Amino acid sequence: MTSALVTARSTAPAVFAGALSRPPPRRVDRLPRSVSPPTAAARPRATGRRRRLAAAEEDGAATTATTSEGDDEEEIPQIEIPERPEHVRVVDAFLPAADAVALRGVFDAHNDDPRRVHEHRFVWDYWHVPGQYTQLRTPAADYFPEEQFEALEEALLTYAREELGCSAMTPVWLSNYVDGMRQEIHADVPHGPFAFVLSLTNWDKRRFTGGETFLLRPETLDYWRGFETSSVVERGAVVQTVEPEFNRLTVFDPRIPHGVNVVEGTRDVREGRLVLHGWFMDLAPHFSGALTEATCEPALGEILPPLYEALGTLPRARGFLVVKVNVDANGRVTGTEWKADTLVPAPAPNLPDPTEVRDAILLEVAGTFMDATFPAAGAPGAVTVPFEFD
Repeated sequence: MTSALVTARSTAPAVFAGALSRPPPRRVDRLPRSVSPPTAAARPRATGRRRRLAAAEEDGAATTATTSEGDDEEEIPQIEIPERPEHVRVVDAFLPAADAVALRGVFDAHNDDPRRVHEHRFVWDYWHVPGQYTQLRTPAADYFPEEQFEALEEALLTYAREELGCSAMTPVWLSNYVDGMRQEIHADVPHGPFAFVLSLTNWDKRRFTGGETFLLRPETLDYWRGFETSSVVERGAVVQTVEPEFNRLTVFDPRIPHGVNVVEGTRDVREGRLVLHGWFMDLAPHFSGALTEATCEPALGEILPPLYEALGTLPRARGFLVVKVNVDANGRVTGTEWKADTLVPAPAPNLPDPTEVRDAILLEVAGTFMDATFPAAGAPGAVTVPFEFD
């Protein structure tokens, strides 16, 4: 895979990163390029005035409660904490239907007659790594008409910015699988924080078996913690499968070992598994509504350094958090939303329950932003902030 990036049309600064370690605390000085350490004011947390408590609820979410000094109680909006990370996400009907059909139509037109010879028949790389990968692949940017590919690229990048806190992606591949082709189990850790697969497969009319993306379940990766001698363990309990239905976008944590089930039953590329795929990367904040990078820079310069310092005192975790901070016209934070969450506590002796570690980290991030104030912009807005933990 080439290392070239497709950069989003955004002026967002560099990654907001919060690398965690076990105590003793360490300060993380990776700040946006637009906020220099000498001018970033350290804003102490009002821990004497407010104390956050995480309480597990029946639906698996945790919320904050508040206490106050004296007799005056101050109500704070509740913060919902997901019970577990989300490693796989499925978005059906991702593209406008006409756009998805048009992309598929390009492939069908290039392969309408097996006897017809033209340049698009000779662009496929038969990629075979013994015991690991077998598929046909070609760079999507060269395969589709420029206008169609730009629309596809913009749809993917818009989703990446708004939902995943990513501002770029690797070059997109178009791959085809026919009889005997597959991907054996592997992980794509170096390529980016999120992998994606957008299917152009005529899944409902398929004449083959296999072709699903499979991923090890989190319970499998932590097998002995929940092991029960009374339970029968079969494939469905160990792996999760995602069918490549037409126009379905599958986004997943590439750290999870995954692969593609072997395709069997057709040697005709027109009937095979056809997918677009790549990786989202380059974490960066995203500003929407009335908020801009310029207006948010001073506030973020006060919010982030002490937040990084506080996160550095918590047990180590790995993965990514993306939080959307909603702000009203007066600059008051009205709520937070978790847009992406692949955070997993790192194994270590004498650590609290993993759920408690996650709760502490997510509460610190959300609570810090709930306490924050942004400049009044005269209309609502939002800033989406990604965090990397390693």
